[in-house]
Amino acid sequence: MTMTWFGTTAAHAEDHLPMREYRMTARTAKVVCMLVGYLTMLLSSAPAFAREMNVLLIHGRLHNTKEHYGHFRDDQAGAWGGLTPATAGTVWYVQWDAWNHYFDDSSWPGGEAVIHDAIDALCDNNKGQACWILCHSAGCAAFEDYLSKSDYAHNSILIEHVMAADSAAGGSELADNGLLRLLGGITGQGATLDNSLKTSYARGAYNHNNMQSVVVRSVGGATDSYPLHFLIACNFFPRQSGSGLNPKCTDCFELFGPDKRECDDGTVALHSTCAHNRKASFQDCNSRIPPHDDTAGTYDFHGWWINDHVCNGDFRQDCNWNGPYSDDDRPLCNPPFKTYHVDHSNGKQVVVHEYSDAPSALCP
Repeated sequence: MTMTWFGTTAAHAEDHLPMREYRMTARTAKVVCMLVGYLTMLLSSAPAFAREMNVLLIHGRLHNTKEHYGHFRDDQAGAWGGLTPATAGTVWYVQWDAWNHYFDDSSWPGGEAVIHDAIDALCDNNKGQACWILCHSAGCAAFEDYLSKSDYAHNSILIEHVMAADSAAGGSELADNGLLRLLGGITGQGATLDNSLKTSYARGAYNHNNMQSVVVRSVGGATDSYPLHFLIACNFFPRQSGSGLNPKCTDCFELFGPDKRECDDGTVALHSTCAHNRKASFQDCNSRIPPHDDTAGTYDFHGWWINDHVCNGDFRQDCNWNGPYSDDDRPLCNPPFKTYHVDHSNGKQVVVHEYSDAPSALCP
């Protein structure tokens, strides 16, 4: 059986060597010690210098008439708000027409077509390349669609890992109810893409369990502070009552019966952002990544960002290999529920910061 190490098969594990450049801030002696160790490994491992690491940032719903389509070194349309991950690799912005095309459109410049082209060009192990994927919203749906339908298991493409921010891979109730198109029609911001973000379409467009053994880690936003959030959350997204609910989610007060809580980031609910295998109300992210095996609720090869490991049987943030790693993100993290208190846009900040600040063995 092929072993998987953070999204890398055993056949490629020897190539996955730390290549991280750290930003010199007040990260203290711990970072210095790590750098010394990693430098020693680099100097003693010649293959590390031959590995070309590319970091692909794939955006979601975007309307910008100045955007060019393909893969570029700069964020031409500003989809990532000036965010650039700190990495020893090369950062590429993958820009597809996420306005006039469905995420699974295989014709140029649809999502599947542009992503397929970028990955063929930048992620070919035969050319000494490997890729990390950072995606947002419909960009995650487009990437997963490409991966599920690709011949990844039988070709030379090498994708080390995926970080998915506010993933719309499971669709949005706002698209189901026509709210995105309604508001878009009023404001002039209606998009063809919105039809592909209906929950039935998004969940049926590809096999969500077929990630070709590539691990997809979710940053799921659950907030109660989005503008008009109460009206949106409590009228469009699924809700649930009971005990042990996520306190960072929206409290939907009921005139008759118990109050209910609803978890979303203002645009998509946790059933989508956390890769749950059905459209329903969820209060947290779960995982199919070992040592977890949430067969009842989560698609294969999906899990939350990064806390897979436990110390002495307890979920704690101060263990080795446990995030969040960014000082900016730590206050936003809601550990018991594996979610972040962010809205749909700010999940991009979390994945970029976490990639930049994580140990290099995780994010080179």
